[in-house]
Amino acid sequence: MILKKLLHGLLGLLLLPAVAGLGRGAFRLLVEAQMDGGAARLITHFSAGAGFWLLVFVFLGRPVRTYVLAHELSHLLAAWLTGTRAGGLRVGREGGSVEVARGSIWIALAPYMIPLYSLLLLAAHALASLWVDPAAWAPALPFALGLTWSFHITFTLFALSRGQSDLRPYGWLGALPVILLGNLLLICAALALASPTPVAGEASLLATTLKETYTVVFSALKQHLR
Repeated sequence: MILKKLLHGLLGLLLLPAVAGLGRGAFRLLVEAQMDGGAARLITHFSAGAGFWLLVFVFLGRPVRTYVLAHELSHLLAAWLTGTRAGGLRVGREGGSVEVARGSIWIALAPYMIPLYSLLLLAAHALASLWVDPAAWAPALPFALGLTWSFHITFTLFALSRGQSDLRPYGWLGALPVILLGNLLLICAALALASPTPVAGEASLLATTLKETYTVVFSALKQHLR
């Protein structure tokens, strides 16, 4: 267990420059999107939905069971996507569980990275668009995505603040950079799709930003160790 924590802690340290690089990339994408009228409107509606949920979370009752369901389903989805046998879903207000044949860091941390209800909303949007003109609900979609994504972020922070057994085998240093990286990747992907620049171009710029960040970090370390 100690060796596992040390190895994942080392991985976490190596991922910190990537977290910083993606953070820079997300900020650049946000500024770029705000300069385009259509993208800026999407971000405004998304932010309104996120703010609305934040008010609900702070001042009204928190649907803990709804979060626990998403949490355990994310474990289940991550297990299935990695070819791991899983089942035995149990959900309650005090917590839940899923039986997994073989654990991994991706399965353990999936609920803290996957905004499940946002993904389900996008899937429902794609399916409904096959039969109904999506223009009927298109203005409400960014608001709903902001609300569900804010649900994911607020409950993730709430859950982590209370301590989670999912992180224990990997340690905070091993787990938090992975969680931050997973969330930043999704944020960058969403902003890249909203940006007027082609997605391939944005991906290339993000890769360049990551390379520059690692170059700066390792150059500084090399200089310090001389």
